[in-house]
Amino acid sequence: MPTTLGFKDIIDLPLWRMEAPVLATSGAGMCLANDMRNDASRHPYIYMSRSATALDFFDPTTGDWGTLASPALAGTFGAGAACVFHPSAGPRGTIAAGASTTSVTLTTALPASVGVNQLANRGDGVGFRLRIVDSVAAASGKSEEVIITANTGGTTPVITFTPALSFTPATAATYEFLSGRIFLVSSGLLAAGAFKYYDVLTNSYSGNLSITNLPATMSTDSSMVALSELYVPSDRSPSTGMLAGGATSNALNCIQATAAAGTTITGSGMPSTLATNEYQGFQVRIVEDATTPAAAGQRRRITSHTSGATGVFTVATWTTTPSAVAKFVIEQDDDKLLMRSTATTSVYTYNITANTWDTTTYGVAGNAVGAGCILVVPFGVPRDTTGNFRHSQIFCVRGGAGSAIDILDIANGANGTWTNTIVYGNLAQTFTTGTCGAYEPATLTGRFLHINVNGTQRFARFDLKNRILDAGSYLRYTQGAATVGGKMATGLFVDGSTKLPFVFLLTNTQTIFMSLAVVR
Repeated sequence: MPTTLGFKDIIDLPLWRMEAPVLATSGAGMCLANDMRNDASRHPYIYMSRSATALDFFDPTTGDWGTLASPALAGTFGAGAACVFHPSAGPRGTIAAGASTTSVTLTTALPASVGVNQLANRGDGVGFRLRIVDSVAAASGKSEEVIITANTGGTTPVITFTPALSFTPATAATYEFLSGRIFLVSSGLLAAGAFKYYDVLTNSYSGNLSITNLPATMSTDSSMVALSELYVPSDRSPSTGMLAGGATSNALNCIQATAAAGTTITGSGMPSTLATNEYQGFQVRIVEDATTPAAAGQRRRITSHTSGATGVFTVATWTTTPSAVAKFVIEQDDDKLLMRSTATTSVYTYNITANTWDTTTYGVAGNAVGAGCILVVPFGVPRDTTGNFRHSQIFCVRGGAGSAIDILDIANGANGTWTNTIVYGNLAQTFTTGTCGAYEPATLTGRFLHINVNGTQRFARFDLKNRILDAGSYLRYTQGAATVGGKMATGLFVDGSTKLPFVFLLTNTQTIFMSLAVVR
């Protein structure tokens, strides 16, 4: 029987509840990360970067913590350390001959060996999600997603899944695990090994990732966000993109192409209110191409586009030019992480495929961030036809004992444009050491950033669409001394169409971990 929620304002007052304590007293730089997909495909765990040698996980379905192998991060872990979950950054590669509609064998090896049936339980009894892209000449040109139900062991396992594909994958068709990775950056004087990722699927760490173009010393405070193709508005499903179209592929909404050339693709059935360059800096992903199958699965960053229902998107040159009957989606640029850090005006951008950091993809802000900074991408807000709110807007609570909130619009010009010190309702509260936040994109039209104010018992929530700071739910428990770090996360209960979000808090200088059902 589906869960029915009937919360009433004032009568049903949100209250914080105790969870299992964390495994060590919280300190500067300790931070939480979680998947923010808006449906049951969301990975259940919350992860905590506890130190240079400790990464822990919390399972909301059982209510306790577990430990993982040491990430062995370089640097002196403390103020400035940060982490972020990227849900679509799992292993990718090709499959072997002999696939069927219910199983495939990998040819591109996984990053580490997996155990028998390990991939059939991500922690809540549900298997990991796998995308098969049949992008070989003379194949179907389709992309479909399945749930793993069994696997053999090793680095090239046989994987069994449900539901059955509508096609038999060709030899060398590609696989993409939508399982996620947690990117971890240490602090202090940076050296090789200060930046790595943890691969959720294989329970393994990357080697040393690039730190070139990061600050020589990470300190003060940091906040990271992932631009993921699986992060979509609350009225859409993961893998359907940011923008409604008039077509479907494997029952998922998408956009029907009417033309394509070496650096362009033309859509149809899109909103007539689509503005010129509204999604500049996002990506096009080809989800189906029956005429030119090798075009399927390609991703290209949008450099510009025209307006209206039949907009033309200009992109980097296709490897294989899609046909005029291709189907595609418009998504966040899946290849990017963004970070604000260390009392600078720079936007540090990590390019995942190239393994490079830069400070030139996006322009510098007008002001440096300070202790208590929060970076948030409000992708969960449904598209605003007025254009007052846009999915290209990235909000930054500046911190540093000020009340300022700034916005970077990544679609305004080649490198985006900053609007500094925006006007918002109830502007007065200042944010400093101990301030941290968690964005909840799945419910309440994805509008709210939940904020712990300065590590106190006070909370606020910022409406990212309507730009007003409201009072949050008071914490009836005294925290310890405030420290910097992203000590908040979100979880999501899903039962059919019923969704109930939870906000989690790691209290300052304590082992206390608490949760709050977001009923309004």
